[in-house]
Amino acid sequence: MNLSFFVVLSLSGVFLSALISFISAKGQGHRAVVTLLALSTGLGAFSSAAFLLSGQSQLTITQSAWLFGTPFVLSVLSALFFFLLNTVACLASVYAMKYVEQYTEVYNVRVLDGLMAIFVLGMQGVLLAGTPFGFLVFWEIMSLSSFFLVMADKEAASVRAALFYLIMTHLGAGAILAGFMILSNGSLLESFTRLAILAQHLPPSTLFGVFLLFLFGFGSKAGLVPFHVWLPEAHPQAPSHISALMSGVMLKMALYGFLVMTFTVLPIGSSTAALIVIALGLLSAVYGVIYAVIERDVKRVLAFSSIENMGIIFTMLGVAMLTQSQGMSAFSHVALGAALLFAIAHAFFKSGLFMGAGVMVHAAHSRSLEVMGGLSKRMPAFSGAMLILALAAAALPPFSAFMAEWTFVQNLVANLSTMSPFIQGVLVLVLVTMALVGGLALFAMIKLFGIGFLAEPRSEHVAHAKAPGKLIAIPIYLLAACSVLVGLLAPAILRTIGYGDLTVNYDLHTNIVLGGGSMNPGKLLALLVATFFLVLLLRRVLSNVKHEREYHTWDCGQPITPGMEFTATAFSASIRFFFRVITRTKKNVITTPIIASNPWIASRTFSLELRQIWYDDLYVPIQNACLWTSTQVRKLQNGVIQFYIALIFIALVVTLAIAL
Repeated sequence: MNLSFFVVLSLSGVFLSALISFISAKGQGHRAVVTLLALSTGLGAFSSAAFLLSGQSQLTITQSAWLFGTPFVLSVLSALFFFLLNTVACLASVYAMKYVEQYTEVYNVRVLDGLMAIFVLGMQGVLLAGTPFGFLVFWEIMSLSSFFLVMADKEAASVRAALFYLIMTHLGAGAILAGFMILSNGSLLESFTRLAILAQHLPPSTLFGVFLLFLFGFGSKAGLVPFHVWLPEAHPQAPSHISALMSGVMLKMALYGFLVMTFTVLPIGSSTAALIVIALGLLSAVYGVIYAVIERDVKRVLAFSSIENMGIIFTMLGVAMLTQSQGMSAFSHVALGAALLFAIAHAFFKSGLFMGAGVMVHAAHSRSLEVMGGLSKRMPAFSGAMLILALAAAALPPFSAFMAEWTFVQNLVANLSTMSPFIQGVLVLVLVTMALVGGLALFAMIKLFGIGFLAEPRSEHVAHAKAPGKLIAIPIYLLAACSVLVGLLAPAILRTIGYGDLTVNYDLHTNIVLGGGSMNPGKLLALLVATFFLVLLLRRVLSNVKHEREYHTWDCGQPITPGMEFTATAFSASIRFFFRVITRTKKNVITTPIIASNPWIASRTFSLELRQIWYDDLYVPIQNACLWTSTQVRKLQNGVIQFYIALIFIALVVTLAIAL
């Protein structure tokens, strides 16, 4: 089987779908474009899966003369992310067939489809490029196309979010470019293998500086705190299938770049670099999950949840770097495998949740959880899929994220006694923080599902909501199924991506190694299902006698209305109060007298403003400093020719003084 041909065919199909979209007549060709995109990305997913199962370590695809001879190469790591990208893109294309048709008056469909194809092509190129030059070219294609996709609806909030995203992504791209230039001595056409050789001859201080550049460049794209401020602004504004691609797979491009640079190109660094990664990872996880709990915008909840998820992944990578620098390569290997397994899980459940959020927003005509509710009665199958995805995001067994976190935690606890006191202290902090984050993540997902799907509808739109069409629902169902399958097949997945030593074979099954023991995901699922049915059976047998008469719920003679239900704001009040120093919430109560002569009879409107501490205390001062500096520099433009001649003379004198 010529896998190189299939990969090239996938790339060509994605490019062709973009071309067809832009040259087609307005309003025509939407189904054809997204169908071709779905087929092309499906072929890409098939070819990368076949490569992973073949046992090969590297596959040269082709060499591009247009990119100065840049080779396109598929390795085990890039093939894993290539599979995730193309699988999610294929399902997002199917989802877009019907979803985009619901918003033809909002979006320019022709441009939206074309930009989506270019976005996917850019991410494919990032994973395949074998030189820094090719990597940066496709990185820019990915960034610029997603910039235009964020403001696809042309609303003021979307344009603002897109410009914010553009600034942050190009600051990050500049840092990555600087890192490549230092490593390659200015030659961006060197291969990554050659960069690894050149890095061996650089002094430690230079390597540490390069590491910091890559950490900022890739960390800002991954949404690590404090470089995250663009993410909760940009992801919610994009169309839902684009949000799924941005959160589910674009963040993985940053993860892939960081993995390649840190674990392949740069030599093993000091523990200082690892501690910085751990600190940013834990900070991102805690900050992200707190805001996921208190947010009321369903897509912002998921955006902050992505910050939390990426924080957990980078924490695992930081632990892998720390233990590797201390000579504990065995546990470093475990942490790296757990991080990759979590990344796989996140690609599926977060993409599904964002697509599901699109259904919720369409039903409620709003992104606010405060106007939702009661969707489970109107969309039972869809609600079941969203429940599975929410449980997977909460890292509960037997879902995919749980397998990754449990593998990491159990092996960490089992090896803790063999480590130095310093490493023990760091890892105990990691354990405690991950426990806190896990509890809050469960709280956030309960709020998302409970407020959004249960109880009675809080608006007329939701009360008359209908189940989504098959083309919208099937991708969500498949992503929910993938979240379950990744958990059940976690041992097989680890073996396929080169972490077979984290598994142990028995006669009829394969277990994940957990410290001194092991766990079989299939048996865990069977135990959970058996426990559920046992409790249900005991409930039927022991307490099926009715001692009360049934009657509708009432409130002192008053009928129950949706206004009496818990809101998302009320549900998260305790967490908001506990973390009030971080959340910076501001309550506003507006009192309007109903009768001017009687101030006691009045209507009151309550609003809660959520602020970000990083935005207020870091980015706003930087913005003000830039504005002040530019104002001062502008004073030089006074139009006096004598002043300009004086400046030229001073510059000439300074230059000669330095040169001589």
